[in-house]
Amino acid sequence: MTTSSKKGTSAKSAERPGKGPPLPISGEHFKLVPHGAALTVVKVSAGAHEDSSGDVLTRSQLEQWLWHNSIPTVPGPALSGYLSSLHALPAFERNAPGPFSRDPGTTALSRSDWRGNLGELSARYGGMLPQQDLNAVRPNHPIFDLRDSRGRLNSVKTSVRAADSRGDPFETYLRGLRDIVGLRPSTWERARAALYPRLPADEGHALMLRNGYLSVNEEHVEPFRAVLRDPNTYRKQSYREVADKLLEAEPVRIGGTVYRAYQNLENTRRSTGTPPEVSRQAEAALASLRERLASRVVGNGMTSPHLVQLERFRQQVATANPHMTPAQVNRWVFPELLLVARHGGGVRGNTVASSIAGGRGAAGGAVVSLICEGIHLHYEPQPDKEQRYSRAAVAGGTSGLVGGATQNLVTANAGSGLSRNLIARGANIRVAAGTGRAMGGFAGGALAAPVFTMTALALDDEEHSGTDYAAMGTRAFVAGGLSSAIAAGVVGALWGSEVPLLGNAVGFIIGFGGYYLVDALTGEQVEQGVRRGLDGPTPRGR
Repeated sequence: MTTSSKKGTSAKSAERPGKGPPLPISGEHFKLVPHGAALTVVKVSAGAHEDSSGDVLTRSQLEQWLWHNSIPTVPGPALSGYLSSLHALPAFERNAPGPFSRDPGTTALSRSDWRGNLGELSARYGGMLPQQDLNAVRPNHPIFDLRDSRGRLNSVKTSVRAADSRGDPFETYLRGLRDIVGLRPSTWERARAALYPRLPADEGHALMLRNGYLSVNEEHVEPFRAVLRDPNTYRKQSYREVADKLLEAEPVRIGGTVYRAYQNLENTRRSTGTPPEVSRQAEAALASLRERLASRVVGNGMTSPHLVQLERFRQQVATANPHMTPAQVNRWVFPELLLVARHGGGVRGNTVASSIAGGRGAAGGAVVSLICEGIHLHYEPQPDKEQRYSRAAVAGGTSGLVGGATQNLVTANAGSGLSRNLIARGANIRVAAGTGRAMGGFAGGALAAPVFTMTALALDDEEHSGTDYAAMGTRAFVAGGLSSAIAAGVVGALWGSEVPLLGNAVGFIIGFGGYYLVDALTGEQVEQGVRRGLDGPTPRGR
């Protein structure tokens, strides 16, 4: 339990810049207890501090220590709400089998080896369309983890090693690169049999070599590509062997000589007896080969800081929910919650996640509004077409921004917590997931729709009264909230949290039939009810 910080608002002390003087309360002792990424200040009861393990500080020592280390403090009432939310915001839990480090970045495994499926999930949902999970088709699929809609095969690797660390900082990625070109023949053959069982072996191998890519941490993409483009890299046999596999599949012919090994091409380029034209061709072939290898490296959508944050939160959720099965946990850990956890959780994580969701919502709302306006103008041409498109884009973008940010905030916090509590009490997991998502859907839609309506009223060329804004805004509030709640709840009940970007573009609800169906059933009654309440029994004309 955190204690309240009862600091006064007195003038700043010369001895402690930016802080008030220590409060003259004697006999108080405190202890610093790690709580995830934060330190909680716990008050030690009188007489118990001598038996307490760890360092125990007096109030004066505590405040001096906080000031000396430039650590900001938060009043207890505000902090207690955040600390209480930690167990309801456990972040990333997919219960990947196998070990992962409890202290990311300090062990060989943590720095550079397999870290569960965090990177795979990020890469899978990183694009407009989710990629096929090959590990779901065959458990622990050899070499490749994902296949996209174009047939590209992805081997996903993650690492938290810095690019300037000792040794080869890209050893994990190099092993992945060696795998996707077939330098482990038995594993390569198992992958071929799993991916292309009906094709001849040679044809399957050729497809794997042509379609294979390596997905690495986002901040490691360009550094690793630079390493693969550097001629000095291929002084190492482990890298030359990767290049040799590409040359074996597609040999280089210069003059009358066929080259199937990187070193042979390099020897020809460097030989003093090589004609200049042949040397230039060899250099061009080598550069092209290195670029082909570099182009095989793509991002998995995950950065090292995000990886560490999500791994830490995954450990927290496993600890906080030992009674839940992976299937139960998976139902209430929504994508919106993962976005918050990915950016550190708490106030900062929610702020960043809501900003991202708001941006996506703004883009989605603007696009849908422009499409709807385009259809309207196609059937009913108007002279002020450009102005109408502009108003539609502003209204749709504004509503999507507000709705997207709101829905992400509510779904990640209250919605996820509600679903978790329902599941913990024995509710059906589909109903629980749908209920939590419906809460976020209602909040987002209930704001997005009236924002759109009132923005459109403000931007048109007509004069509107306050009653118009209130009546039509309330009508949109009801229709938008209910339609979005129904849509989000139904999808959540059917598919749970495996719905990428659902709700991030809440502005979309204004362009789909659910809104108009709810509005047709309730809209006129709601609007007239507001008008009667504001203007009296006889509503004024608009």
